[in-house]
Amino acid sequence: MAKNEVSKEVLLDGAQMIIAATIAGIGGFLKERDIPLKEWADYMGDAFEGSLGHLEGRGAGEVMEHLLALQVLPLGAEVISSKSSPGKAEVTLKALPPEAVLEKFGTTPAELLEGFDVTQREYESIFSMYEPAARSIGLKFEHYLKDDQAIISLTKS
Repeated sequence: MAKNEVSKEVLLDGAQMIIAATIAGIGGFLKERDIPLKEWADYMGDAFEGSLGHLEGRGAGEVMEHLLALQVLPLGAEVISSKSSPGKAEVTLKALPPEAVLEKFGTTPAELLEGFDVTQREYESIFSMYEPAARSIGLKFEHYLKDDQAIISLTKS
């Protein structure tokens, strides 16, 4: 019999897995049609361009904390390290949910991406969705892949 009472940890694991699989699935679907996943991410970014307006004038570190808490970490990303100064915030992370979460669903990060024919670089292109919102409040958002880890940063423009 199904239970309504499920721990928040289990719900979070399930949500992160579903989000990661959905993004990878969208990426694979678009790839089959010769449309880069980044184009979808850019579309999403344009749609949410004003989403950081309430943070205009705040420091890069505070805006990064907001992005991490409400937008990046719920995707299943895992922070490895971070550093912040008044004009710049940088975070190194793994874009996919932790292996321990994926193992609960019988997969690994590599298997999840391979199942949809999406590379790690293609998957991590979703971070470009934060560029328009950051730009609208005077910050520059950048992201790149280094040693299988995503680096995201905000800098005052």
